Amino acid sequence: MGKIKASDAVVGLFEKWGIDRIYGIPGDSIDTMVEALRKQESKIKFYTVRHEEVASMAASAYAKLTGKIGVCLAIGGPGAIHLLNGMYDAKMDHVPMLVLVGHIPSKLTGTDYFQEVNTVDLFKDVAVYNKEVTSAESFPAVANQAIRTAYQKRGVAVLSIPDDVPTGEISDQALQLNTVFEKKIPGLVEDDLSDAVALINAAKNPVILAGVGSKHAKKELKAFAERISAPVAVTLPGKGALPDEHPNFIGNIGKIGTKPAYEAMKSADLLIMVGTDYPYAAYLPEGAKCVQIDIDPVKIGKRYSVTTGIVGDAAEALTYLTSHVTPVSDRPFLKTCQEHMAKWWSWMDEDKENKKTPIAPQAVMKAIQSIADDNAIFSVDVGTATVWSTRYLHVTNQDFIVSAWLGTMGCGLPGAIAAKEAFPDRQAIAICGDGAFAMVMQDFSTAVHYKWPLIVVILNNKQLSFIKYEQQSAGQLNYGINFGDIDYAKFAEACGGKGYRVEKYDQLHDAFEGAKNSDVPVIIDVSVNADAAPLPGKIVMDEAKGYAKFASKSVLENHKLEKMPPMKDVVRHFL
Repeated sequence: MGKIKASDAVVGLFEKWGIDRIYGIPGDSIDTMVEALRKQESKIKFYTVRHEEVASMAASAYAKLTGKIGVCLAIGGPGAIHLLNGMYDAKMDHVPMLVLVGHIPSKLTGTDYFQEVNTVDLFKDVAVYNKEVTSAESFPAVANQAIRTAYQKRGVAVLSIPDDVPTGEISDQALQLNTVFEKKIPGLVEDDLSDAVALINAAKNPVILAGVGSKHAKKELKAFAERISAPVAVTLPGKGALPDEHPNFIGNIGKIGTKPAYEAMKSADLLIMVGTDYPYAAYLPEGAKCVQIDIDPVKIGKRYSVTTGIVGDAAEALTYLTSHVTPVSDRPFLKTCQEHMAKWWSWMDEDKENKKTPIAPQAVMKAIQSIADDNAIFSVDVGTATVWSTRYLHVTNQDFIVSAWLGTMGCGLPGAIAAKEAFPDRQAIAICGDGAFAMVMQDFSTAVHYKWPLIVVILNNKQLSFIKYEQQSAGQLNYGINFGDIDYAKFAEACGGKGYRVEKYDQLHDAFEGAKNSDVPVIIDVSVNADAAPLPGKIVMDEAKGYAKFASKSVLENHKLEKMPPMKDVVRHFL
């Protein structure tokens, strides 16, 4: 029986779990682990970022794209605190993450030592597993349990590692720990399935709402929707579960959604929720019966009154339902939805054909679509970029990721970094507002350093545009939303990448073609119309009252009235 450093044993354990990449920043309290990674750099790649937040956001995005655990590390104290944003993103979007955080030497704990932070307390709310490693002997077993728990509970596991622990020598038998993992999925209940079949067969106006939990069941969702001739709406993280161009697709729901989806929901007599915990009940049907399919029993009936709940895998449940429901080949309700959707698409196409300067954000979406590969990965930031991307990009076989539940600005670039690193042969496109990109812009240089030729599209309106319209819809005057200008194209060049500054519509084509053919990271900095309004798919009465209140306040208080969207746009979203 031989001896091995605990840090080396744990890195060997990572290899057994299939962990082959870690994002982070080295530093004193975590350097013993970084040294162990250095010795295995041919098997586990360590990517140094410029800010720990980007490390955790990239790890979260990697987990969303692959289903594998994302891993990041940082020193204790300030480094650990910087990781929190990406950790909460992983927690709230239910993906597995392992976080390695340094800590001061064990003998100094409790002495108010330099950078001493109680990281176990710090991470109490965000983590499904949260332990301080107390000995070299227990380190591999604790790490093993952390990874297993993160996978099973689809959440964040944290190890706070005193700097002296990894250097301790332990038996090399620690490497014999079992790393075989099979996720426990609840088995389907026949009575629940039969009840669902009866409800589906009796429905006249069924609507399917597909969430992120249906993305692994795309074929099954398509077959089921076609079998019962039902329209399919998607949640934001569920975009791509059914191709946007499928005849049953009616778009997203909610404020970022489509008018046809809103109308379909309000006319539905049966809601079929597949893999979603959609929180905005006001956009769901009123008084309809409901079938909900979810792998987590806690989610059943959490947001909406459920008639029948099916606990289990979406693919398995949809396969059963498809084979047992009565097929419907002619459903008037679907035809009505399709007519509404055709009109909606015509409106969207009209918007995308806007060739004016200042440049319409919708025209930028058309330019992105023109260069996007069939298997591209869209990493979409939070803000008006979310609205324009969700509404105007047609996702077919592409991947679409976003910070869905946390809704954190700055997720676009880290997501593209993770995408290009994990899938080097696929196109990675980040779509960001200038406010969101500025939060993480330093790590564009990380993409340059590692030679990841991703594309960052910045919708630059020199303001927090989404906040602008939030304030207006609440009847508040705009305040604190404006930025000074940054030439992000010059910034890209300064980092060693390529930059395009687009200020006129007729510059769009050449910039995007140049970006597509580039072998280095690119920023396309597009000066977009600051008055382009990301109106909801359907303006509800409270929002209409808010806009009216904003307009009257602007006049009464002698403020300059912000330019409102054209009346034809207001009418289409309100009526």
